[in-house]
Amino acid sequence: MTTTARLDMRLQPTLKQEAERAAALIGARSLTEFVVQAIREKTATVLDEKEKIVLSGRAFDGFITACEQASAPGAVLKKAAAQHDKEGFA
Repeated sequence: MTTTARLDMRLQPTLKQEAERAAALIGARSLTEFVVQAIREKTATVLDEKEKIVLSGRAFDGFITACEQASAPGAVLKKAAAQHDKEGFA
């Protein structure tokens, strides 16, 4: 059995009417189905845009070169790591 969570919303009447029209135009069975589909699409777009870093080939090559030439952590990085641990960030 699939569990679900409830999402209660308040909308301006005109926005609700427009959403109902749009739902009907794409053949959604209900406004809920339309809203769920819209949330899925927008969520996928936002996560894709915000959780990925896209580099050009040139920038990627520069990144790889910098990684390959990485040295031991310096004093500033060690201090930042210590502060991070002190503040209890996971």
